[in-house]
Amino acid sequence: MRRQFPRPSLGGGLDDPGDLRQQGEPMAVTVQTVFVADGTLLGARLSPALASAVLYYLREQQASVALEELRRFAALVELEGDQMPAMLRFPWDLIGHCGEQIVRDLPLFSARLPNVQGDDPQLVTRGRHVYIAESARLDGPIVLDARDGPVIIDEGAQIEPFSFIQGPAYIGPNSLIASARIRGETSIGPTCRIGGEVEASIVQGFSNKHHDGFLGHSWLGEWVNIGAMTTNSDLKNNYGSVRIVLEGLGQLDSGVLKLGCFLADHVKLGIGLHLNGGTVIGTGSNIFGIHSAPKTIPPFTWGGDVFREYRIESMIDVARKVMARRKRSLSPEYEALLRAVLVSRAPVVAIGSIHASRRARRNNAGVRPRSQPCATSPSARPCSQKRSPAAGGSM
Repeated sequence: MRRQFPRPSLGGGLDDPGDLRQQGEPMAVTVQTVFVADGTLLGARLSPALASAVLYYLREQQASVALEELRRFAALVELEGDQMPAMLRFPWDLIGHCGEQIVRDLPLFSARLPNVQGDDPQLVTRGRHVYIAESARLDGPIVLDARDGPVIIDEGAQIEPFSFIQGPAYIGPNSLIASARIRGETSIGPTCRIGGEVEASIVQGFSNKHHDGFLGHSWLGEWVNIGAMTTNSDLKNNYGSVRIVLEGLGQLDSGVLKLGCFLADHVKLGIGLHLNGGTVIGTGSNIFGIHSAPKTIPPFTWGGDVFREYRIESMIDVARKVMARRKRSLSPEYEALLRAVLVSRAPVVAIGSIHASRRARRNNAGVRPRSQPCATSPSARPCSQKRSPAAGGSM
């Protein structure tokens, strides 16, 4: 069956570890070098004096002068072929390159982590590139499938029974995989708790999706908590490319068939919430008590039936409690950054206006509402029915 329907292999195959080490070799870069590809400036290594001059002109919105300075004093290097780096223009590009980057990073992990072959009947390994830290704890039965990419389990990670991990996949230090299905091209950061099914996603450190539910082709920031049975869609029923709204750019066609959600730092989602493909939820938002979330939610949004601004003092108080549970503290600099996000965010009232316009269209079409809905109710529940936040689970 595998001969007839071979799975694609990232990085040109995984038969020889030497092949992997040849990928992503660092280039010898001299000072005063500018890298371009197809006319696009990718990066530069400059002396402090030239870098200061270029930054000055850029701050003064004199890009043409900055470019002229680079042409005069720096060598231009055109990158092509194997030299081309991953081009990350949009957030979903991170997801698209995740699996490939795990393959490229394998030499860094294989240099310090033991290679494990499955002679334990409780630990089934497929493929040669399974690397497990000695301090990791694995309780079988477990299947680690490295045929399509490496499986890397870092220091102190814990894999509970009946877990399936398909490579390329990385499980960060001290993270817990709770009898979950982790499909390929997934990277889990440090001190996370992951259950249910996860596919082709990036989860930053200290985030939890401990219970059943699907997370696919998505990106989670730090300190995110997803309640039980909350699930995202990553594929449209018409198999069209997913559209997404980005701040400052408006609605964009991602150009990709599969795209899930983007949850910023300290987002909290209640139980049983459904997220459409291309959903973006801003920093610090706490969403609960509704069936389907809007696709775009500004930072510091609180509620479900009715959306309000999440009071910054309350949000920071919760953040301190959550971080203390992981023996971390909220630094003054981090707190200042959160407050800066609050100042710069879009108004929460924008969410209410979207749902109000939907209700207006429905009413104009002759659909009679069940009762007078709340002012910003996405599900048109009567105002007399109030909800409290549903427990999200395990943060």
